[in-house]
Amino acid sequence: MSELRRLDFLLGRWRGLSTDQFGEKGSLVSSMECTKEPSDRFVQIRGETRKNGALLNSGIGFITYDSKMKKYIWKRIWSYGFIENGEGDWEDENTMVFQIVKFDVEPEGFAGSRWKSFIRRYGEDEIGHGLYTAKAGEEYRLYGETRAKRTSD
Repeated sequence: MSELRRLDFLLGRWRGLSTDQFGEKGSLVSSMECTKEPSDRFVQIRGETRKNGALLNSGIGFITYDSKMKKYIWKRIWSYGFIENGEGDWEDENTMVFQIVKFDVEPEGFAGSRWKSFIRRYGEDEIGHGLYTAKAGEEYRLYGETRAKRTSD
């Protein structure tokens, strides 16, 4: 599955930081591990975000490639209690964007909003991941991005 091999740069452990983003004030520290689980047909992403040392959220996600649709499929389960379902592709050589097509157990505050998730490669050992949002009839705006560096721990 060559399309999925394009995501091999994600494999490993990552630690990131964002400040005053994702609807939060202050610094958010995230950690994430990407593996080929449960098989090489998926990239599994497990992560958590902490604020002032306390767990803010955690999640597990899977990316696969649907050869019939010719799109990447993104499913993420958040500790907040909802599931994000996205479809996407490469926007450019280093940026993958997923249109969130549906939320299972959609949070009340998300009603009337559209969302896009992205992963951006800044270098071999640095990535960004985050969200864009838009109200009906408006342009997308950045909701938040975490810049992460590869770690060995």
